Amino acid sequence: MISILLVMLYSNNAMAQVTLETPPALTEVLNKHILVNDKMDGKLIGFCVQISFESGTNSRERAEKTRMLFLSKYPKVNAYVTFKEPNFRVRVGCFRTRAEARGFREQILSDFPQSFVVKDEIDYPKHVEN
Repeated sequence: MISILLVMLYSNNAMAQVTLETPPALTEVLNKHILVNDKMDGKLIGFCVQISFESGTNSRERAEKTRMLFLSKYPKVNAYVTFKEPNFRVRVGCFRTRAEARGFREQILSDFPQSFVVKDEIDYPKHVEN
């Protein structure tokens, strides 16, 4: 009985050492993932709803008016104007999935019937408490 007790006490005091070996291929994949995340600069690939695109004379002003109209109706949703030659585009929302963007598009369809869902770089969504 005493010998069993001594063996149990000795085994509890023994230090175990674990060595992990990471395969080079895994290290390479992790490093590439880190580089991609660094390049995204706080952005991620997601979806938004494009409600307008304008070109020609006064296109910037028309795009800005559309943005302001949207914000007057949906003040809690972000809206921004971007330029990709030759169009000024008005895009709204930052959605992680296409389904979320489609659902929002359905909500605004009566006000912006020409809207459509597009893949875009979006800001990381903010946490919203219920």
